[in-house]
Amino acid sequence: MGTAGKLEHQASTRKMLSQQSSSDSVERQKRCGAWAEKWIAVMYTVVASLGYVSVGTMVAWSCNAFSKLHDSDAQRFGQLELTDVEELTQNQKTSLAATPALAAAVTSVVTYKLFYRVGTKLFMLTAATLMIGANFLLTFGSSFWFFSAGRILAGIGAGITVTLVPPYVDEFGSKQYKPLLDSILYVQFALGILVQLMSDLLPFTELASVVGTTFPIFLFIGFLFLPESARYLCGTQQVNRARSVLKRTHVANDALAAQIMENSLAQWQQPAVVGCKLVSGLRKAQNPRLVAPVLMLVVFQQFVGGLPMMFYLSRIFTLTDGQYTPEWTAIYVAAIFAGAIPAWRLVNLKIGDYKLLVWSGLVMAGSMAVLGWHCHRQAIEGHSDEYGHVPLVCYGLFIFLYAIGFQRLPWKWLDNGVEDERAFPVRTVATCISWTSLYLCVRILPFLIGLIGVGWVFWNITIVLVFAVLFVLLTVPNLDQSDIQSKTLANCSSSSSSVSNMQIVMEDVV
Repeated sequence: MGTAGKLEHQASTRKMLSQQSSSDSVERQKRCGAWAEKWIAVMYTVVASLGYVSVGTMVAWSCNAFSKLHDSDAQRFGQLELTDVEELTQNQKTSLAATPALAAAVTSVVTYKLFYRVGTKLFMLTAATLMIGANFLLTFGSSFWFFSAGRILAGIGAGITVTLVPPYVDEFGSKQYKPLLDSILYVQFALGILVQLMSDLLPFTELASVVGTTFPIFLFIGFLFLPESARYLCGTQQVNRARSVLKRTHVANDALAAQIMENSLAQWQQPAVVGCKLVSGLRKAQNPRLVAPVLMLVVFQQFVGGLPMMFYLSRIFTLTDGQYTPEWTAIYVAAIFAGAIPAWRLVNLKIGDYKLLVWSGLVMAGSMAVLGWHCHRQAIEGHSDEYGHVPLVCYGLFIFLYAIGFQRLPWKWLDNGVEDERAFPVRTVATCISWTSLYLCVRILPFLIGLIGVGWVFWNITIVLVFAVLFVLLTVPNLDQSDIQSKTLANCSSSSSSVSNMQIVMEDVV
């Protein structure tokens, strides 16, 4: 009996070790699968975000083009050799800067309406082609109308990109690394600004144009190999193709991930989703007390001046004076803009998004107030090397906080607060509002600088920032403590309950 019991105990032990080893093997396979699929999603996002680099170069071209139209030493840069520069009015000069924003706003609505007829892939190939054509016109154009045509084409390409790339990226994988994918988009946009500003220092227009054209060319080539949008495939009844696309970036042996994927496929096939109009999607959103204030925050996002002033950086830093040349000050600011979000993710401070937006807005207001004081003092006392670092320090702090706060958080709250079936139309409406507001700001800014001076413009931005912070405190729910359920949690809870129900049913069957 003792020998039999000992053998039985040994067999039981071996069985337990075998089960544990099998379980560990399954866990390792899951981790390896999740790692591989995460980096496939990152690779897809990097390729798709090349469109955002091109949008950044569009903004930075406007910044430099506008400043060189006012620069009597423009031939030093070998750019903008217009035959009728002296005949351009102030309105025409401003139009060259602002027109792409209006074109992008209109294009976002048109893109949404035609989405299920064209698809993401063909739209993005068209956007890349338009951006290449825009660079050609901006390089070899010889009059205001050539430049206007190029800017309109660039704006149309930008409108397609900012409308379709974010939802396309959202399809790629788990919500747990969505912040990483979103950060890639923001960094690529800022990188486009930096690259264009640096390439403008090259001695020949053609060299700068080659640099700017490289990104839409690679975008075109990349989208030839990227898969079609799963949302579009479901809307056109190609569900099996959509499932095979999603399996590339979803953990295949994870029941919860698989259930979330199936839920998404089912939602995207619904007629209410495919045929949803923009106004209807906005009206039927389940969190109106969040969506309405966040849409207003999208307006504040532009009127606080972070992005509109990017269109005029050279002229602005010419007026602020400073230790460095306007061109290099603009480059340093763009470098801070590009590095802000990676630096913030690296520091990884445990601070809530709501608190971050409030405090960053207040510090931004303070930096603009100090910069306004600096400009006022320079106007009275003249140039002083003692305070030459103030423009770069103040504006660098302002753009850093703008990147991690007002640029990022309204879109994050919109994504988390709107249910999946309404996310695409609501985000399209927000995109149209954002670029329309940007157009208004870019049109108004030169007029305000000429009317009241750049120092008073900075003080006005201070006032707008204070109002924006008050608006957040009074109307936006504190999502760090709110009972509003995020889309991610809702998806996970519904999917986990579905998986649990399936397991219970299987146990009952057995």
